[in-house]
Amino acid sequence: MSPSLVFIIYLGYGAAFFAIGVAITSRHKTFTNVRIAGLFWLLAAFAFLHGSHEWMEMFRHLQIPGTEPLTAKLRPISLSLVTLSFLFLFLFGINLHGILHPRTRPWLFTLLFLLLCLSGYLIVIHRFLEINILVQIIEYDLRKLLAFPATLLTGSGFCLYARRLRRQSLKGAGNFTGAGIAFIAYGFWAGLIPSGSWILLPVEVWRGLSAFIILHFIMYALDNFLDEREAIITRQLHIAARSEKLSAVGRLAAGIAHEINNPLTNVSLHLELLAKDPTIVNNLTAKATERLKTITRNIDKSAAIAQELLIFAGQPDNLAEPELIQLTPIINSAWQLASHRSKNHTLHCELGQAETVTGIPLKIEELFLNLFLNGMDAMPDGGTIEVTSTRLSEQTIITIMDRGTGILPEQLGLVMEPFFSTKDVGQGTGLGLAICYGIMELHNGSIEVTPRKDGGTVITLTFP
Repeated sequence: MSPSLVFIIYLGYGAAFFAIGVAITSRHKTFTNVRIAGLFWLLAAFAFLHGSHEWMEMFRHLQIPGTEPLTAKLRPISLSLVTLSFLFLFLFGINLHGILHPRTRPWLFTLLFLLLCLSGYLIVIHRFLEINILVQIIEYDLRKLLAFPATLLTGSGFCLYARRLRRQSLKGAGNFTGAGIAFIAYGFWAGLIPSGSWILLPVEVWRGLSAFIILHFIMYALDNFLDEREAIITRQLHIAARSEKLSAVGRLAAGIAHEINNPLTNVSLHLELLAKDPTIVNNLTAKATERLKTITRNIDKSAAIAQELLIFAGQPDNLAEPELIQLTPIINSAWQLASHRSKNHTLHCELGQAETVTGIPLKIEELFLNLFLNGMDAMPDGGTIEVTSTRLSEQTIITIMDRGTGILPEQLGLVMEPFFSTKDVGQGTGLGLAICYGIMELHNGSIEVTPRKDGGTVITLTFP
């Protein structure tokens, strides 16, 4: 290649990696608390070291007269930089996969150790060669042993993360997928194809193009963390406002419930005394007896509503201490309570690794009981309620799905409000989801309600 072409290719090639490093470090303070964001310093270190290596290679390939001694001294430094850069990238890939699939972390570290041992062995057996030939052989071997596995790990990790991100942000998922594919392509050109090779164009051109594609997708992928940060701030403000509102409503509800309970208890007691008095019961007509039963049913219903108000207004001070609990028995217990209402409903529960959460057992059982009852009410003719789980970083995510009547889009912002109900008048209190919201808030978690495209509702519970 001509010196001018070498200069242009390596200048842009190295600049792309420096730009990646700058893009990451300049936005690092705006990253969210998502664990993957905390790994990006490793990617930034790779980018800066790799960019420095490419610019050293540019100086070497320009072959400026009189610089041969300096070029010879820079070659081992350049080799050290490229080795260290791919080591940082390897660590980034290992930790990325470790977050997504924790069980793979020790195996990947073992793989890295074995590859480093093999690299050391190759250096030892070639140590008697002339220095320039030795450096050339070592660089080629290290690219195959470190560069390709490192880029493959990073690329596949980005693609796997994109799959998990798809439900939250299609745009963010697309950018991470693009970055992942570009990293794998770069690994092919930089790890498997020797420097100086031609495949229609010099391999350095293909490497440079891959680097610019990585830069493009990484910059847009980083915007996803900014979007998450804004969403977290918005959600926290909403939670704070809602907590204040619920606190006021809760105090009011508690007062109302106590005031209602006193006369209800008195009326219920007198009805029970009347029902046990044979001189009165025997003289009642059939119509009067039926009316008496109707009064009793309505008093019982009013008492149940007052009890729900007290539960809704309950203070966490008197609750048991949170503990590590198994979800499967809690869910089964809640379903046993709910299933007495109808025999036409079934539960399909698939819990993966996320089988334990830290919480208050009675409250968690109450949470699932309310959600199961809501799902059963949404499917009056029967059906299956599905419960699945997954882990994202350190969060446990439980999903409850039904195929019922669903929720209208304009109602989504109201479903957590106290006393809001989609049921007919007299069929519900509208406190079920509000109680669920309070329970999740008590556990520092969140609850999200979304309609299913094929009908029904999806409830997503996120536990820290």
